[in-house]
Amino acid sequence: MVGLPLWPLAFVFPLGVCFYYFLLAGARTFEIGPDDDFSSGLAQFCFLVTGTLGTIFLGYRSDVSSLQAVAGAALMACSLGLYEWARHTIAGRRFSIAWSIGVPEEVCAAGPYARVRHPIYTSYILAFAAQLVALPSLWTAAIFLFNLAVFVHAARADERTLAASELAAEYARYKRRAGMFIPRLKKARDRH
Repeated sequence: MVGLPLWPLAFVFPLGVCFYYFLLAGARTFEIGPDDDFSSGLAQFCFLVTGTLGTIFLGYRSDVSSLQAVAGAALMACSLGLYEWARHTIAGRRFSIAWSIGVPEEVCAAGPYARVRHPIYTSYILAFAAQLVALPSLWTAAIFLFNLAVFVHAARADERTLAASELAAEYARYKRRAGMFIPRLKKARDRH
């Protein structure tokens, strides 16, 4: 019986576990209300099924080249670094889970939020890009596109909630300065 080389397995399993980490850390970071069952369930599906299990299942029998492994690991490291930076920036600021009606007490423009309005969602998108780069296939492309749509929709829903809140004017000014997922190339002047 010829077994699979150990190094692809040693790469695929940690890559998959990173998605589970998002779920665990998010549960400690974001406020989850009693009406947030849909949001919580969708997060579990995205991170556990398409992320963790998808990576392990699709990666188990894949031939992962060294280049794919390094590129995927680099993207995942960037994703986790951005996620932790953003997560620690919003600690204690009462940020709610996606699709919630919860509004923080103020607009956060510190840390990565100074340049990007949704660094948490950006980190998730980078993680699924890491999965696609490491394990390129039609399945991982479909997983990436599905999660891209989910997190773009979540960001837009969050923005609609903020636009309807008492933070609307401050958030409108902030939107002119910070890009949605990618930093703006030039700073917009804040006009009053």
